[in-house]
Amino acid sequence: MSDFEVLCVTMHQNDFSKIEEMNISSDVVFANQADRVEYSEHSFSDYSARMITTNTKGVGKNRNIALLYAKADICLFADDDIRYNDNYKDIVLNAFSQHKNADIIIFNIHSGTPDRKITQIKKNHRMRRFGRNPFGGPRIAFRLSSVARKNLWFTTLFGGGALFPSGEDSLFILDALRSGCKIYLCTEVLGTVSFDSTSWFTGYDENFFFGKGAFYSACHPKTKKIWMLYFALRTHRRSKLNFAQKLEWLRLGGKSFSSLTGFDKLSQNYIG
Repeated sequence: MSDFEVLCVTMHQNDFSKIEEMNISSDVVFANQADRVEYSEHSFSDYSARMITTNTKGVGKNRNIALLYAKADICLFADDDIRYNDNYKDIVLNAFSQHKNADIIIFNIHSGTPDRKITQIKKNHRMRRFGRNPFGGPRIAFRLSSVARKNLWFTTLFGGGALFPSGEDSLFILDALRSGCKIYLCTEVLGTVSFDSTSWFTGYDENFFFGKGAFYSACHPKTKKIWMLYFALRTHRRSKLNFAQKLEWLRLGGKSFSSLTGFDKLSQNYIG
């Protein structure tokens, strides 16, 4: 069993060129969404890479596939648009060495796309259940034994390729907190991510608020209306939609999550 492994979701790969593109210097598992089903292995430097290619659609499902094949003590989730700093593995392992009781540690990554900012961790501390949770998957490292013991998986309803466009990473962290996992935030930077090829985010439009409404219904079923109201107010300068339109799309998203009704069926009377 290796000490460290990257678990990367990717698409349409025919070789292991992502290793060099991402500057990977550790063992790695690629969950590759494509039009075929196959398994392949590759050795590089002193490390091993495994690629599980399926026609399974969705980020959450493919993160779960990578989890199924994970076998290292410490793992790091990844997307294929990140380029790691040379010392990323040492950063992660040192952090877990310093926090012997940590189940999960969340790190900083920088944005390589000027108009897409990433919330940065400004001090090292333990994350609490009711703290803010603006952290994507590529920032999450974890002890495989902890995730297995708590039976933690990614939702298949949220994220790229799913019914609702985003939120799977935050739901994973929330599930971990609710299960009793000890989560720490670390100011160290693992690498830089590019949002140039991101497909799910099309701006603060109807689809975005629809997805946020579903997300708040999943995370905060008892207080979802307060969260929706707060989010509509907080985004008043970011969207062309007016306040009432944003609330309506948030409500529709929440209703869709509650009934698990698809976006098209609910929205057909609202999109011209």
